[in-house]
Amino acid sequence: MQGIIIENISNLYKIKYEKNIYNATARGKLKKEDITPVVGDYVEFEITNVEKKEAVIEQIKPRKVYVKRPKIANITQIIFVVSSKDPKPDLLMLDKQLAFAEFLKIKSLIILNKTDLDKKSQFKSIKETYEKIRLYSNRNKC
Repeated sequence: MQGIIIENISNLYKIKYEKNIYNATARGKLKKEDITPVVGDYVEFEITNVEKKEAVIEQIKPRKVYVKRPKIANITQIIFVVSSKDPKPDLLMLDKQLAFAEFLKIKSLIILNKTDLDKKSQFKSIKETYEKIRLYSNRNKC
């Protein structure tokens, strides 16, 4: 059976298959091969207990995208939530994350949060800057 990992806590995985969620562990052979399943992985699994919905992961399908931090696979879009006030927005960090997402060909969306606390409306200049980058980038794609 093939499913997708939707949660990972302490090497215990939740796999979604159709409308069911299975609690699973990874086969020892995956650990020997130094392969660690992550959220977003498509996996082959075998049900070990139907009533308790327990399973074991047999194989990890090839990943289309892999992000190391946080560990996640096969995403197609990422949403960056940036505070416009309290704490001060870390635009250098946002730029790095956007560049990495672009490198991996992951669609990015920026959400400016806490605009109600920004009495000087500085969030508008942030918005304008990133809109200009997006427009310029879309014009110059090969």
